[in-house]
Amino acid sequence: MDPRYVQLLDDLKDASQGLPEDRLPLLSDIDVSQVALLADAWKLIPAKRRQALIERLGKLADENFELTFERVNRFALNDIDEQVRRTAIRNLWECEDPSLAQPLLAALHDDPAASVRAAAATALGQFVYLGEVDELDSLLLAKIENALLQSVTRDPDEGVRLRSLESLGYSSRGEVPDLIEEAFASSDGPRVHSALKAMGRSANSVWQEQVISQLHNAAPNLRAESARAAGELELQDAAKDLIDLTEDGDREVRRAAIWSLAQLGGTRAGEALARLLEAAEDPDDAALLEDAIDYQAFVDGTRDIALIDFDADEDSSA
Repeated sequence: MDPRYVQLLDDLKDASQGLPEDRLPLLSDIDVSQVALLADAWKLIPAKRRQALIERLGKLADENFELTFERVNRFALNDIDEQVRRTAIRNLWECEDPSLAQPLLAALHDDPAASVRAAAATALGQFVYLGEVDELDSLLLAKIENALLQSVTRDPDEGVRLRSLESLGYSSRGEVPDLIEEAFASSDGPRVHSALKAMGRSANSVWQEQVISQLHNAAPNLRAESARAAGELELQDAAKDLIDLTEDGDREVRRAAIWSLAQLGGTRAGEALARLLEAAEDPDDAALLEDAIDYQAFVDGTRDIALIDFDADEDSSA
């Protein structure tokens, strides 16, 4: 056993000192024996310190793709502290291992904290998506969808119900469109927001009218979410509205509109993004626009390739 790892665990127990930032990468990709040592030390680490540790590990993983704290986060799923469990789930957002679905389902069904159940509902959305693209066992997909369908109608917490609806947006189950429509028709801000998010995830342009109708809603969060949905659904009829929204008074709305124009592609969107980049004064805005223009070039290039009639080419060469 690496003595530096053993020392790290000892130092983590000592709440009188700050987190040993420079040695936290030692928790990356730990093996089974190291997890066992962590389990022994974990119960001696104060709750506030465990919270800070899990938060910091999440940020480290975001900042450095070579670091993976999956085993630590999986271990923390069973922590007695609500915040630790919730953060551990959020830290696992990139994990596509089907074995993670079961603890997430258990959290969705059994966790006493609504915030943890909501985090689990959100995390399960990725597995619904994987099932829809045939990268997840169909029986497991059905189990996840059934659990989310139960939560969206029966969980006592509104936040859990809405996160479940958003994750079901990826699903092609027949029950889902009615649930989305019901939430959208409620005129309740949070429910409409979740309905728009689910619409964007549906890959179904049947929601075009509803999405476009919210692009100029008085609420900035609804304008932003409808702008995102318009891009995800590639609603060309929304292009003019999205161009207008690039001058919105709300930064999040502007950023959502910019990225959605990139997803739409085409000459009009490209010209709008180029004009915005030329006028951009904020470095962050300029960086976003450059990324958007690069992505639009990729989108347009992909569509150009899709237009090539490969069968015709093969016939002509025969």
